[in-house]
Amino acid sequence: MHMKKLSSTYFFVFLLIVSLSSSCENTSSNNELQNKSYNTPNITDSSTSPSIQPIDTFHNALGLLISGMDCSYFNTNNNIDTSFWNQYSNRVSESFLKMHENRLEPMRKWKKTISSNNKLNDTSLLFYPFSGADFLHAYYLFPEANDYVLIAQEKIGDLPDFNSISSQKLKLYLNAVDHSLGDIYKRSYFITKSMMADTKEGSELNGLLPLFYWFISRTDHEIINVSNVYVDSNSKLNTFTSSIENKLDKKIKGIKFLFRKKGDEKLKSITYFNCDISNKGFNKNPEFKTYLNSIRTCNSFVKSASYLMHYSTFSDIRGITLEKSNSILEDDTGIPFKYLNNGGWDINLFGVYVMPVKDFSESRFQKDLSEAYMNETFNKGKLPFSLGYHWGSKEQNQMLYIKK
Repeated sequence: MHMKKLSSTYFFVFLLIVSLSSSCENTSSNNELQNKSYNTPNITDSSTSPSIQPIDTFHNALGLLISGMDCSYFNTNNNIDTSFWNQYSNRVSESFLKMHENRLEPMRKWKKTISSNNKLNDTSLLFYPFSGADFLHAYYLFPEANDYVLIAQEKIGDLPDFNSISSQKLKLYLNAVDHSLGDIYKRSYFITKSMMADTKEGSELNGLLPLFYWFISRTDHEIINVSNVYVDSNSKLNTFTSSIENKLDKKIKGIKFLFRKKGDEKLKSITYFNCDISNKGFNKNPEFKTYLNSIRTCNSFVKSASYLMHYSTFSDIRGITLEKSNSILEDDTGIPFKYLNNGGWDINLFGVYVMPVKDFSESRFQKDLSEAYMNETFNKGKLPFSLGYHWGSKEQNQMLYIKK
């Protein structure tokens, strides 16, 4: 990918970050792998939790390592190749800063303006079906959300033992993390086939778990706790440890991060569920459908979702999203316009609407949505960023629907 020249301001910031973050000095920190869990309630407002809690030193340091920001915690025996680390840190920082300048910051400013204009409550739970591990865009669009619920079919996986990993294996692992983020850097979304290949059994990553650490750390957050969770037969969320995981083979499992913005006491959470949310998937796991129907009202975000909610085979998740959402921010791959153009939603259309990209059938084109884009009442203007499948042409669309 050709790299545009960074502005002088961002270049200065880039150099500053590299100089501060690529250090691998020895520390006396305890490197024992921590495998904590905590009593996880159902998805309730995390900001009501006790406000002052210590960070989890290990998991926080792990996020800094994976995101190329600091490796000192894991370098007590000078076992990390300094030359490799500096190259990795510089490469990741440059990719992030370019993405921040061209997409993330314009996106954040745009969303802040439209939220203010429409008096949206951005502190609500953020529901993001078909997300993959993409906390990054969810955060920049909904930075004030207390809790984020992400759902996708990519498996969670596990982490290597960073206390005993060899220098060579660490290089392979970190390079695999950076490679898996290539589509996020360039296109803004994960390509399902690529992500499945990058995280399959036997691959370096063995799941998308490390990507959450990367996103949490690069968005300037501190990790308080990480726990394994599952939805039980009563549709309640519980924690589990590895000792009982085999007994939960048919349960919907997930990972939960409790974290906070640096310098802020407000707690936030991400809960990612690895599951099939087609109608067939819900039939196999009806307790998970009941669980989703029990979450509090929310804002929803859908992008690059392969037009799945256009099909009758995904009518259940479409119905849940419509029922639970106070607002829905999506592109044309989300819920079809006909389900929202019924008098129950305020309609705000941004960008341009064109035919789906060639990877998808022309039958996904929505004539009623195209006509709505020509209506000055609905059309609210251009998008100052590119997000979604039309990354090549920049003919992107975003739609904000607010329940009346």
